[in-house]
Amino acid sequence: MMASFLKKFQILKKKDMESDESFAPANRGQRDLREAHFSGLQQPSPQDPANQRTSQLLPLLVKPTPSPAAADAKKKTQVQPVVFPELVRRSSNSKAIPGTSRPDDKYASYPPVDINFPTLNSKEKPKKVPTPPVKKKPESTLPIYPELSDELFKYLWDPRKLQKGRSVKECLETMDEREVLDTILAHINYSLRRGSSADSRQRRKSDPPGVQKIMGHQKPKTTPQEKIPLYRYFGLKLRDSRHKDVVSEYLHTLMGFAFYDEVDREGVSEAIGVIAFCHLSEILCVLRDYGHLVPQRRSLQQIPEELRNLSESYIRTALMLCYGQAAIGARPEDMLALVELMVSEILFQYRGNFKDETLKKTFMRAVIMISKALLHVKKNDVHFPRKTELVICIIEVIDEEPLGSFAITILHQALVTATCMTSLKPPVDSDVRSDLVSKSVKKVFSLPALKMTKLKAGSPMHPIQSQDFYQQTVIACQNMLTGLLSESPNLELLQDILIHTNSWIDSQKSYERERAVRSTSHLLKYVAEHLDFDTSPEFSLLGHLVALLALHTADSVKEIGQVAAEAMYHLHYIIMSKMAKEIEKRHKNKKGNVVKWLREDFFISGPTVFYNNIAKVAQAFGEHLSSSQITDLVLKAIDHLMNEDKAISQAAGLLLSSFLEECGMDMEDLPMIVKEIYSHLSRINDPLTKELTLKAVCSLASKRLNGVVDILLECSVECDENVAEIWKALVSDPYANIKLIRPLLKRLQDEDPLSEVTFRRHSKSLMPIAATNALCLILSLPEASDALQNKFPHLLLALTTQIYFVLGSGRKGSRTLGQPTTLSTTIQALKNLIACAGYIREYSILGLQGCWDMLADQETFFEGLFHLARTLFAFTKVHIKMTFKQANGYLRRTNVKERIVGMAFFTELLYHPEIGLFFVKQDILDVIREWMNQSCPLMRLFSIRGLGHLLQHPLEDEALEPLLAPLINCAFDSDRNIAKESFKSIQYMYQHLDIEEFGCAGTGLIPHLSKLMSDDDVELRRSAIILFGILLKGVREIHRKSVTEDVFRSLVPLLIQLSDISTREAARGALRSCAVFLKWTNMPFDIFDYEKHDNITTTYLNICNYVIWNNKPNFPGMLAHMVEFLKSRNASYREAAAILIACSAQFMKPDMVSTADVENVFVALRELQGDCDVLVTSAAVQSIEEVYRHCGYRINPQLVPSQLMLMLKNSMSKPGFEARH
Repeated sequence: MMASFLKKFQILKKKDMESDESFAPANRGQRDLREAHFSGLQQPSPQDPANQRTSQLLPLLVKPTPSPAAADAKKKTQVQPVVFPELVRRSSNSKAIPGTSRPDDKYASYPPVDINFPTLNSKEKPKKVPTPPVKKKPESTLPIYPELSDELFKYLWDPRKLQKGRSVKECLETMDEREVLDTILAHINYSLRRGSSADSRQRRKSDPPGVQKIMGHQKPKTTPQEKIPLYRYFGLKLRDSRHKDVVSEYLHTLMGFAFYDEVDREGVSEAIGVIAFCHLSEILCVLRDYGHLVPQRRSLQQIPEELRNLSESYIRTALMLCYGQAAIGARPEDMLALVELMVSEILFQYRGNFKDETLKKTFMRAVIMISKALLHVKKNDVHFPRKTELVICIIEVIDEEPLGSFAITILHQALVTATCMTSLKPPVDSDVRSDLVSKSVKKVFSLPALKMTKLKAGSPMHPIQSQDFYQQTVIACQNMLTGLLSESPNLELLQDILIHTNSWIDSQKSYERERAVRSTSHLLKYVAEHLDFDTSPEFSLLGHLVALLALHTADSVKEIGQVAAEAMYHLHYIIMSKMAKEIEKRHKNKKGNVVKWLREDFFISGPTVFYNNIAKVAQAFGEHLSSSQITDLVLKAIDHLMNEDKAISQAAGLLLSSFLEECGMDMEDLPMIVKEIYSHLSRINDPLTKELTLKAVCSLASKRLNGVVDILLECSVECDENVAEIWKALVSDPYANIKLIRPLLKRLQDEDPLSEVTFRRHSKSLMPIAATNALCLILSLPEASDALQNKFPHLLLALTTQIYFVLGSGRKGSRTLGQPTTLSTTIQALKNLIACAGYIREYSILGLQGCWDMLADQETFFEGLFHLARTLFAFTKVHIKMTFKQANGYLRRTNVKERIVGMAFFTELLYHPEIGLFFVKQDILDVIREWMNQSCPLMRLFSIRGLGHLLQHPLEDEALEPLLAPLINCAFDSDRNIAKESFKSIQYMYQHLDIEEFGCAGTGLIPHLSKLMSDDDVELRRSAIILFGILLKGVREIHRKSVTEDVFRSLVPLLIQLSDISTREAARGALRSCAVFLKWTNMPFDIFDYEKHDNITTTYLNICNYVIWNNKPNFPGMLAHMVEFLKSRNASYREAAAILIACSAQFMKPDMVSTADVENVFVALRELQGDCDVLVTSAAVQSIEEVYRHCGYRINPQLVPSQLMLMLKNSMSKPGFEARH
């Protein structure tokens, strides 16, 4: 039928184009444009204010030229059909009566638009038109309209034409059908003129004779309310016509009346509905002509834009109404064949930029009419064409409605329209359906409360909307949801809808919550009552839904709580039905657990079983929820812990604790749960809710302590307030208290709590830092002393090691987040540990020693550790044995840093003599000897230091002999710290061993020691000087000659050290050993006693008189050493060297010192005149004077600047250096 219609339509268009050559190009362009529109393109139109009356402003509409056959027939008729003047070509004898209409006030600035009303021409009677007859429908199949009987419209006809004794129907059958149709149109036209003319009386005078003849014999009685039946009556008469050209002609004429006002549009559309039963194809041709050709006419484009938009809106509105009525009135088989075309045309007319309220309502009304028409087709496979596009348009209508408005007529109609379409196939696309549900729910649920509707209803600012209508809108939304659900009745679609409604259940506004809960209950009841509903898909949203409904069973609004309990009742019925077969076979769920809560209990209790009974909810649903559903439920409960409504927040805490108690062991997402509790804890305002939440965490910890500890450490490395509250709760819990330290200790050492193997897994892990922060808090609590028990030595070494790790990470350049805080927290944790263990006195002493500051500095860390190990057990020896054993265990760790800290503790604890009582000393010496040969410098350093501590306690000499050679080898180490500790330990070693017997083993150290006498490290320098003096006592005769040279080279450095307050005592002892070794018997024994003199200059003068006199051959070498010290970075060394040169100037005779050496000395001293140190400058000037006094004649004058020469000449008159000192 569609193909036949299109074929006829093309032929009709071709004839129209041939009948009027002047319009041929335009018609072709319009046809192309029409086809483009039909394919989906839209012609944009500006957006302007709607709802403007256009009854006074009729656009100049143009109708395509009728066919030649129709034109010929028109010429033969005596009475022309009533048409708009530009819808058909005027004949030469037709005259149009000009008329104008006044525009609305809003458009007063625009020029008036001429309006020509249709006229009736000749007085002659119409003749029969020789057109091919159409096969008339059997009378029994035609719809009967009693309200449109001829008797009711008797007033339309001239009484003279109504013969006495005959009925109106019989009289009309004798009349020509054109005369009948024109008469009805004349009455319709006259009523239009009366409504739109400013001076109807003047217009009646100017009417043509045909109108006067028809209308002059009676007073028109047509009112707006009577016009629609009149239109329908016209449609009834045109429906019965057998001539297609007559039908098409008068359809064009009828459409001209559709653009006056709303009543005429309704009337025309009603008439179209009546006509469609017999002439649907002709109607669609005419409607398509108007829809695609008329709006594009040049005459319409020439009027102002605002008026054009209004005119187009009226055209589109009328056309959509006509399409809808045509679908309703057409025979089902005809309508089904052409419904896609009608839907396409409706979409085409609706799409555009200008959409006013009337257009939207008309569009939805047309869609509803087509839906009803399709439903009347008694077939199961009826499809609604382009359904998705229509739904998208409905979504746009809903979306454009204001949120929370009191005017909801359009919203209500949109919901009804969407509901009507759900009864037809195909189902709406999932994305479109989701958008429809989301926007509909948002608009409906956010409508004002019923109390507000009472206040606002009837106010001038809002249209009157009854409370019933608001409630009907909510019900319409629920019906739409169930209608969508009925398209594909399965759990997947149910979940897609619930996703959008669930969020409103948590609304802060009670009326929004109530609407959401009622809608959810409505959906669940629908599912529970329909046995054909497919419940086989996975109900992934179940946990989330159970949580929402369970929380609101305790809602502060009683009605909401009751409806939520009823919804849970339906939900449980759905779940039990889903599992019915499995439960009948075996009373176990998918987890393999026996179902504890049988259905009998459920059925007996009824819908109120869940009201204010969250524990029952956990019992009923806990057995049937999967792991992911439990997680969703618990997460939702956590989200409501901070709800402002205490009833909801406490219900959330109870729901959380109930389900964790019921399903805690089966949870697979424990980390997520604990983290969510942590993140929400600070926002829980209700004390009872927070107590329930912490209780839930303790319950989890009692079952899975290691997991909970790990998650808490991950939640907050810094141990913020939230985690702190949880730690405090765990410490207060009797079960967790006694087991809490072990997993924290493991994590502090970056080890797996479940493993007994001690090794660090991740060098960059944050677990040790997090564990440190947690321990810092826990150890500050009074209850921590019970938890500490025998873990003090383990924590002592672990925390100290952690400090070392933190410092080491800083040394490597890695900037750990919050590193300064981490370091200080680790030290504070160590301090808390010491105080918690009862070492209060030791704690104070360590603070006075600056131990904590030393531990915080990488350079002094081990010095602080040494203070810690010595002081901590100075008074109390309770933990010293276990600490030593723990340190010994650290020596076997795989991580080198842990071994280093262990060795540091191991060796420093040897400072305490009690270690020798607890352990075998030989075993300790064996350990030290083993680690002295290790490649790690720090391990060798600490082993040597430990040996030094041990050598200060009573030992057997035989046990020390094997350690002497390795110790001396360590003294040659390039690491200055190792060398320094070796020097000290060798000194202690020779306190146990005879120097004369074992001193030869260290003779090789003497040259090395002499090089270190001027080192910048004070401790190294002093140790080297002391050991130098000791080793000289053990030099055997065979080594004397080689050692003598080293001794002479050491004289000047030792003399220089006499000026240094930190090394003068060691230097004096070494100089005495040198004098004994060199056998300077004539030298006074107290010559090196610097205390006897007021200043170092006098001491140097006395020493030089003996040392240089007894060492004349080596004086030039000594002088060269003095010059080297003039260039030292140490200012005190430069000063001492200048003083030594001044004291030695008297011995610079030509037979002892060459001229070149003298000049070198002079030049070196001259460069010190500008030294930054005042004391050095002064000493240099005195030395220059003395050198010039004794050797000036040997110095090249060019080396002496004029100013210096002048100064020197003046100083020659002063007493000499020796005389002044």
